[in-house]
Amino acid sequence: MHKFICISGCTASGKSSFAIELSNYFEKPVIINADALQVYDCWEILTDRPTEKKTMHDLYGHVSCTVYYSVGDWLKDVKNLFDLYSNNSKTFIFVGGTGLYFKALLNGLSQIPRTPEEIRDFANSCDLSFFLKALNINDPNIIEKIDIKNRQRVQRAWEVLEATGKSILYWQSKNTSPLISISNATLLLVELEKEGLANRINTRVSHMLECGVIKEVEKVYNTCWDKKFPFTKAIGAEDIVSYLNGEISFEKLFQKIALKTRQFAKRQRTWQRNYMKNWHSINTAELNRLDIKKIVKKVKANN
Repeated sequence: MHKFICISGCTASGKSSFAIELSNYFEKPVIINADALQVYDCWEILTDRPTEKKTMHDLYGHVSCTVYYSVGDWLKDVKNLFDLYSNNSKTFIFVGGTGLYFKALLNGLSQIPRTPEEIRDFANSCDLSFFLKALNINDPNIIEKIDIKNRQRVQRAWEVLEATGKSILYWQSKNTSPLISISNATLLLVELEKEGLANRINTRVSHMLECGVIKEVEKVYNTCWDKKFPFTKAIGAEDIVSYLNGEISFEKLFQKIALKTRQFAKRQRTWQRNYMKNWHSINTAELNRLDIKKIVKKVKANN
């Protein structure tokens, strides 16, 4: 029987390292990416894509940056992986910080029609205030349900309303069956106290800059940069472009990336409080081998 483990948490909390360590206790594990930006082939350093080779990793860097890749596309890829590894892998470990991926995996996905390209192109040219004003008039209920500071979510709600004439809440109420039953999965939420997480974020940003993230972004900027595509929303990408164009200093670059990463982590914590209340909380900074063995025992008992 297959084992399913879901590991989520804020950016820089140590999810990927923990997933690799945990995988050592299971037979033929596959670690599956559940991060919406680590899917893109252009971002390795910028998204801190795992490079460890001993454990099988999948759905990392497998999508061209010049395509729109949705949570529905990700679910199809996950289903294909289940079929591909059905006779070989016994343990599937999902790891990532994109809460919507986990929600769709465990609760099913609403069948929202694709947004026509002309509507998306128009939306990409508008600012956040335009969408909020339109939604306040035509779909006020959604304003109470989403993070109104998250442009991507607000724009998506407007696009769906504009394209279908119905609120995104309508489509979300018509979910498909989940790929994995919550009762068959072990749900682990990696949590760190704010100061510790802030220190890890600073360390990560420094490491990225030392490892050549500026050259990585410069290559993309010179070949396929187009702000209409989701890959450009990766934290730090636009700031590095500003640095390359001489608009900000190197010191300011570090500060902006670190600040935006902390702000993103705050939004992730809000999501986790709302949608991951029943996940088992773990602190990787205090985790020891005995704790890991207890988790392994829990996984095996749950599956």
